[in-house]
Order: sequence, then C-alpha cells, then structure tokens
Amino acid sequence: MNITAFKIFIFDVNGVLINSNTANARAMAEAFTNDPEKQHRIVDLYMQLTGIDRGSKIRCVQDNVMGRPFETGEFEHRWERFRQLSGKAMLNVPRTPTCIELLDVLGSRNATRVALSNTPIEELQRSLAAHDLADRLDIIRGGGDWVKAESLERLMSDYGFEPDDCLLIGDGMGDLNAARRSSISFVAIDPDTGEFDGESGFFGPYASLSRWAGDVLKIKP
Repeated sequence: MNITAFKIFIFDVNGVLINSNTANARAMAEAFTNDPEKQHRIVDLYMQLTGIDRGSKIRCVQDNVMGRPFETGEFEHRWERFRQLSGKAMLNVPRTPTCIELLDVLGSRNATRVALSNTPIEELQRSLAAHDLADRLDIIRGGGDWVKAESLERLMSDYGFEPDDCLLIGDGMGDLNAARRSSISFVAIDPDTGEFDGESGFFGPYASLSRWAGDVLKIKP
C-alpha cells in the first residue's frame, strides 16, 4: 500500500493500540455475574464482538447469556459496573509493541493521528494517558451507546475530513463497516480470529499493528 496517499490515520484503541480485549472481556463477565460458567460464556462471546459499541455488547450478553430482559435500571447498572471495571483493566494491560514508534513516525510526517474508540471519552483519555499515548495523538474521540459508524461519521463531519485522505485501522467488523459507510480505506488487524474471513476491499488482515507498521513503514518491534 502507498502510505503517503493518506494524511489522516484513525486508530481503533482496544486491540489495536492497547492489548485490552481479553481484560475487557473479563471485566464484562464480572460486571454481569459471579457464576464461573456464565463468566466463561460471557468472555467467549465478548471476544467475538470486536468493533461493536458498548451498549450493543451489554445487550448481546443479556440476550445470549443471561437469557432474560433487563429489569428496570439494570442496563444502566451493568453499564456503570463495566465502566468501572474496564477502566481499571485498561490501565494494567500492555500497549501494542511499536505503537509509540508508529505514532511518532506519523507525527514526523505531519500526519493527523486520531484515536476513535467505543470507550467513553473520560475512560479513554485516562487509559491513553497511562500508556503514554495521549500526547502522541492529535484527536481523541470516545464512544457511547451508538455504533462505530456513527462515531466515524461525526468525526469526519466535525473536522471536514475528506474520505480519500483517511485510513482507519481496526480489528473488528464494526470498524470495517464504519469505514465502508464513510467510504474510507481500511487496514484490518486480526490475530488469527478469522474476523474478516470472506470479506474484501481492505488492506490485510495483519496479525498485529506491529506487523502492519513493519510492512508499510519498516518499523521493527
């Protein structure tokens, strides 16, 4: 791929800049139940829900594992409990190898570096700061109870970005669908989960952000 064709690099965070997917899966399980069997099922399900907004993940767990409708106020309780647990979890997981070097190289080329995550903004900012990434990003955008495609559309509109200038790097179908909806190029990160099997029209998949950085910018871990 011709990396010089892009001016704006938009990074998903969980699973791309920070290796937090497994920790967040465990946090989601703990937010719902103390039952070990159900926790195991929640972790397995969560790991299949990459690139999906937080509210949809909570509803999916409720439907597929808990197997009943939410009681009054229960969704909000699960959201807040997961926010607390995942916020702590994301502080104690490693960042992706070479992500700092990659962001620094892009910065030296005057590229705009964006973090676009489904994680609520306050939690996201704390996590990025703890991993020494916040100062290496020009724009940080969190999410909420809406799909990634809407977050990307709002970003593009708010900053007047042109689709041809943008490249989105993500690890889930929600990320790919967002890129398609905004007509921007996409790099798929997939550590052998088969997330993008049967799909086309993107770069990769690459096993990690490090693998992509090494391939296109010759950055070594």
